[in-house]
Amino acid sequence: MPCPHCGQPLPDASAVICPRCGHDVAPSGPSVDEMADSARRGAEAAGRAVRHVLEDPRLREKLPGGSLPLLGSGLVAAAVLLPGLPLIHGTIGVPWSVVMLAACVLLGAREWRAAGRPVPEPLARLAGMAEHPAFLPVFTALTLTFAFLTLGFGLVPLMWVVAAVVLGYVQWRVFKGSPAADPELRASPGTLRLKQWVLPAVGVCAVALLLTWGSGLRGFTSLGGFTFDRKYAGEVDGRGPSSGFQADRWDYGWQPGVSTTYSASAMSGRERSGAPLVVLCLLSLALLAAVPRARAAAPAVLPLVLAGVVTLWGLLGLSMRLGPLLFLAGAVAIDVALVRASRAPPSTPDADDTPGAARD
Repeated sequence: MPCPHCGQPLPDASAVICPRCGHDVAPSGPSVDEMADSARRGAEAAGRAVRHVLEDPRLREKLPGGSLPLLGSGLVAAAVLLPGLPLIHGTIGVPWSVVMLAACVLLGAREWRAAGRPVPEPLARLAGMAEHPAFLPVFTALTLTFAFLTLGFGLVPLMWVVAAVVLGYVQWRVFKGSPAADPELRASPGTLRLKQWVLPAVGVCAVALLLTWGSGLRGFTSLGGFTFDRKYAGEVDGRGPSSGFQADRWDYGWQPGVSTTYSASAMSGRERSGAPLVVLCLLSLALLAAVPRARAAAPAVLPLVLAGVVTLWGLLGLSMRLGPLLFLAGAVAIDVALVRASRAPPSTPDADDTPGAARD
């Protein structure tokens, strides 16, 4: 390695001072590789902590059949229902709440029955829908979506995050035991190239959704509360008739009644119409880029359709703000990566030794 000051080669890569010019050649900060390695070690430590908690026998023995999906469905149901209580915010809207609650009931009935517990016959027949192999992955993807859309401080966001961690761990364990986790398949040149473009671009789009996209009216519904209220009362003299003088006073007490207050405020991309579907598209694109077998099993046009939906949604919300511009940049990067992958020639046996590998 040459000295950055005099250009002469250093005798040792670990040298901190150049022996020729005497300048300090020690790196001023961590390199990109060091930061990536640190992030990887942090992620692995977090994964070990999650695995230690969720595989703890003391937790599993308290769950019917030791079912983690049952725990996840209960957490999702709690996250959906809690905003119905006063002073607790974080609703995902009535349509999505109905969908998630119905899915929780079906998944809970499936796991309850699998644990050998009695289930009412009509519910048992409906629970057969949850036996489909795609049911739990889709439910997990929806949970991850709403965990991201409600991300913040409070009880409801915490419930969504915990539910996403539980269900995500279940899916990760299934993935690690499947042929899709074959390291040779995931290491093919085309796959690595696609991942290097799509995964960072999806991350850019996710960050852009957290930024301000515009302003709008935000409503807050109140069921009543303790407030100061101004009261008017006619004074009455000692002889009985009113003196005609109106006095006023302030009373503090409970004021019932449902009221909705609207205020203008900045709105992030997460609050735009259609945001849940767009986040689902981004999750699907990340999955297809990271798992070649999933991409090979899906229709060849599916990634392009998903990317087109993301790009169109970004164009419809385009403005001269950082959020929309950053989102559109990430969407265009995804489009470019997928178009290049679709035009690339099929993998040859020399380039990819794994039979049945996905085309890039």
